[in-house]
Amino acid sequence: MATYSRYCIGFVFALLTGAILADAHVCTPGIFWRDVNHSVRISQILQKEKNSPNGTDEENILSDDRPILVTTSDDPPKNATEHDNADAEGIPGALSTPAIVPVALKPKELKSRKERGGTADSDRFQWRPALGESMLYTGIMHAFRFTTEAGTRDALNGPWFNNWISSVSEIRGWDDHDPFITNDLAHPMEGAIFGFIQQQNDPKYRNVMWGSGRDYWISRLRALSFSAIMSTQWKIGPASEASIGNVQLHEPGGFTDLVITPTVGIVWMMGEDIADRYVITGLENRTSNIPMIMLARCFGNPSRTFANLMAFKPPWYRATRFGIFGANHELRKQLLKDYKEGLTGKIFEFDSAGILKSDSSQRKYPLEAPIELMATAQYESFLGGGSCIGGGGSGAARINPSWQFIAEVNGCMIINMPKGESADSEMFAIGLRWAPLASHRVSPYSQVLIGGRRITHEIDDMQKKWELLHAWKDGSGTLPHYPTRSDWSVEHMADGLVIEAGGGFDFLVNRALAWRVANLEYTHTWISRVDQINASQGIKFTSGLILRIGTW
Repeated sequence: MATYSRYCIGFVFALLTGAILADAHVCTPGIFWRDVNHSVRISQILQKEKNSPNGTDEENILSDDRPILVTTSDDPPKNATEHDNADAEGIPGALSTPAIVPVALKPKELKSRKERGGTADSDRFQWRPALGESMLYTGIMHAFRFTTEAGTRDALNGPWFNNWISSVSEIRGWDDHDPFITNDLAHPMEGAIFGFIQQQNDPKYRNVMWGSGRDYWISRLRALSFSAIMSTQWKIGPASEASIGNVQLHEPGGFTDLVITPTVGIVWMMGEDIADRYVITGLENRTSNIPMIMLARCFGNPSRTFANLMAFKPPWYRATRFGIFGANHELRKQLLKDYKEGLTGKIFEFDSAGILKSDSSQRKYPLEAPIELMATAQYESFLGGGSCIGGGGSGAARINPSWQFIAEVNGCMIINMPKGESADSEMFAIGLRWAPLASHRVSPYSQVLIGGRRITHEIDDMQKKWELLHAWKDGSGTLPHYPTRSDWSVEHMADGLVIEAGGGFDFLVNRALAWRVANLEYTHTWISRVDQINASQGIKFTSGLILRIGTW
């Protein structure tokens, strides 16, 4: 199982490694500058550097694979890149979304995709480096497991393929008995790292930031897809905990990681985006202190830091701002001095003044989302006694303005079980939803779903478990191999048909997001009692965040 210490130690190790590899490497130049006076000041500073005894040039000061970008004021220049003017901030109406209008110091002709005649190769997702960086990160996590877990090393014995398949088949239920700090903090951080790896290998959306409107939400949806693939690989793939160490054969394995890692990971990623734009950038507008900026960038955005290291970039690297060492540091100090003296505006500032209209900005989007994806938290009370807490996900495809076809998968851990016992519920269902006011800010609905449910009850003989572990003694005892779950636990389970009926209401946050404030349903399951658990009837409450696709 993944542990919190693995992430902490791995993070520190990778941070030190990245610092050594980085040396005095200069971060990518930024695209924040708005004040037109900055371009004048930069030209003056560059000229001063050229005329100095140790003469340098623009290449050395702003060294990187892309030119430094500076925004002008009112009129968009000829070589400015286009940004979608999506209405991601409000409900019906053409509200302007803040956008960055960059101008290169070294002019470079930029053409729209339409002018290029399709998607250029430079816009395509870079699969090879993305997979390489992801597998490097996966390898670091495995290396830590081999170093610290005797059970993982011992489980390499035996037929690899058969043990892998057996391990995957042992996944059942929702909970995997990992502590809160692992399941709800470390695993989402893992999902965010995979998300940032995706972004840094996606040229079209590499420089988006919080507030970039439609482009931002598209980029996060793409990051979610990639994170889901790579976190699933880490859990059950050919280079996973299941195939290397056969974790699920030795410890309980649930579906919680498959859901929480990518979904909450993207929320974590957005939290780091917000922190980078408002907190870290705000700090950089007030100080040129190198250690302070390095620490703020690294520890204020830990997932982005790790993703940088996987690409062999400095941990403090930013694609949207210039570097922090050498001539870049001198430039930063001069611009900060000018700002404090009132000669220019802030060094870095998100530009919402100039917005370039793109083809997509002229398109009219429906008010009712054609597709909705939702991550939920849930609580269910069984009328026969007992209750469970968990979460899940669902998707909805619109049939017409009032009707949707829906599919959902969820799971929950049954609480208040006796010591040494655990139980959980898994459910999948499909059905129809009627939402007559789907185009309004508050949208009530009702729905009916049908599907299947499984209840699993596991009884552990903890005394026998500790006796077996003591006999094995990390490979130095009398027991030849790491004991498996089947040696000290038994499972009872039952499956049955389930019908759910109920309703609730959604609150529209903006065109991209909605909040399912409350959903209350009655559940009826044709299932036999599993020991003391009677889940034949229940009342389920859910709430969650909805990503609306096709409305922006």
